[in-house]
Amino acid sequence: MKLKFALIAAVALSVSSVAHADSVTGTLSATYYQVVEGSPDFPGGTPIVPNGSGLVNGLPFVTGGVSSIGPSGELQWWTTANPNVSVTGTGVITLPYGSNMYAPNSTGSNDSRVFETAKFLGSFSLASAGTVNFAVNSDDDTFVYLNGILIGQNPGIHGVTSVSFAGNGLAGLNTLEIFYADREQTGAYLSVTADVQLTAVGGVPEPSTWAMMILGFAGVGFMAYRRRHQTATLAA
Repeated sequence: MKLKFALIAAVALSVSSVAHADSVTGTLSATYYQVVEGSPDFPGGTPIVPNGSGLVNGLPFVTGGVSSIGPSGELQWWTTANPNVSVTGTGVITLPYGSNMYAPNSTGSNDSRVFETAKFLGSFSLASAGTVNFAVNSDDDTFVYLNGILIGQNPGIHGVTSVSFAGNGLAGLNTLEIFYADREQTGAYLSVTADVQLTAVGGVPEPSTWAMMILGFAGVGFMAYRRRHQTATLAA
């Protein structure tokens, strides 16, 4: 009898908790800027932006490493509060995303005279809470904020470099903000992909789960048969 209940419990558990990964898709609004070559910070140092920090006046909070810092500690590469920065246009992008990042508006072919910076703002929805895994390739600086918190970055001047990191996604609406800056005449590129690892309660079982269920029901049937056989033998 104990084995019977154990098998039923195992089957119920396998049905109620099924882990699977889904690609994160969404549309982000884009604002594009350009910075004249030779301006402070282009090129310059590596900004110090603490992981886990939030946004200040809608911009990354920086504690040092560069000079383009506002009065509240905001990094001013994406605002005309920096006199060397000008807006070139707006648009939309979709995840997954990948593109050369040459001014104006990622439509140019080189960065010989100006550098492009861009910020992308949007949201996506999740059926349940889960871990969101990001993969970013960029030349140069990139900062990714999930629900207003910096979860990963690829700072400094470098060739196309790959980084990966994860953040906690919420059930329902999640906000996503990505800040990009090209700062040297050696190329400009950004790609971002993401997937979320969910635990679906009451979802459709995967093949391995079906196998566990079949074995479980077979065990329950065998125990029932054995019990009936023993009862019949004792009666005889």
